[in-house]
Amino acid sequence: MQQKIRVAILMGGSSREREISFAGGRTVYDNLNKDLFEPLPVFVDPMGRWILLDWQYLYKGTIRDFYPPASSSKAQNAGFQLYAESYAEQEKNWWEEAINSVGKPTTAQEIAQKAEFAFLCLHGTDGEDGRMQGLLELLGLPYSGSGIRPSSIGMDKAVQKRLMQAGGFATPQIRSIRRRDWLRLNESARAAYIQNLQSEFGGRLPLVLRPATQGSSIGVSIVQRQEELAASIDKALFLQRISRKEWQQLEQSSSEKMLHWGQAWSDLRSGLGFPARCVGTTNWAYNP
Repeated sequence: MQQKIRVAILMGGSSREREISFAGGRTVYDNLNKDLFEPLPVFVDPMGRWILLDWQYLYKGTIRDFYPPASSSKAQNAGFQLYAESYAEQEKNWWEEAINSVGKPTTAQEIAQKAEFAFLCLHGTDGEDGRMQGLLELLGLPYSGSGIRPSSIGMDKAVQKRLMQAGGFATPQIRSIRRRDWLRLNESARAAYIQNLQSEFGGRLPLVLRPATQGSSIGVSIVQRQEELAASIDKALFLQRISRKEWQQLEQSSSEKMLHWGQAWSDLRSGLGFPARCVGTTNWAYNP
């Protein structure tokens, strides 16, 4: 009988798009021909730990439903489901217990010895930017997708567009917006910035706004009206604004509304996520 080809399916990771990655990993696991291939579901956590995941956890709705396990996290967060970064300061034995409850701790070196091929379902940072590709090449493990150089170029959309323009390829007009420049602007200066941006594009709409160095599954907007531009820039830069008045109104509202606000903000698929830092300070919030 022919020996099955062992395929490591890499998913999760540190990117904001880890939920897309996790769903993609599950799809690959389901659709691999099990007569020919032996799938090894490998979950990479946000801190870079590799876990050979027990197969049943692939069918959880979100990563937060199983990692860290609810039994070890619920008491910490008053009902909020948070991602692993919010527990980064927990002791080593806490993490060992969390990992062992969902699978077996492993390393990139061990996976390279067990598998003949890596199917990359990782998205964004540390998944599509050439870093993981470089690691797998050093380990001698063949992988799916592009190599180091095209991955790193393709990850930065602004660099990619400029290289295409320099090479004579037809490409839409592009304008880069730097986060630090946008954050310096007050409300009236942002309005003037938006007006200049519109003039630069000849008043044409729609415009596509996207994060420059993400995998393009989140933070993307197709702007149909000028009034949507400022909010779309915030979205692409992963900024969330709330005025003191709005915050006070939220505090004075029902606890259910506060809970809903925290839950919405905690979900990386649609919200800012935690940990979050208040602009202009060095203070990080790990918990709603």
